[in-house]
Amino acid sequence: MASFYNLYNDIEYKIKQAQLRLIDISRENKQLQDEKQLLKNENDRLQARVKDLEEKMKLMTITQTIIHKEDKTETKRKITELVREIDNCIGLLNS
Repeated sequence: MASFYNLYNDIEYKIKQAQLRLIDISRENKQLQDEKQLLKNENDRLQARVKDLEEKMKLMTITQTIIHKEDKTETKRKITELVREIDNCIGLLNS
């Protein structure tokens, strides 16, 4: 009978250890999910910043071209391209 109680106590101990490990893993999982969400938000913010900077770069290029008056056809082409992009954006917003 003593060996049965030893076996029972051993199993009970292992179950409690497994429960504690499950709790630890659950906490770690929650922490990693929170960190993942923070990183995703940061990534989204940085991607938006990159798009904004790309648009500013386009405008700066057009401005430099206009200032230097080197290539009027290129400037007209870039302006037309931007107008098309704006029209596409407006179209997407209206749909």
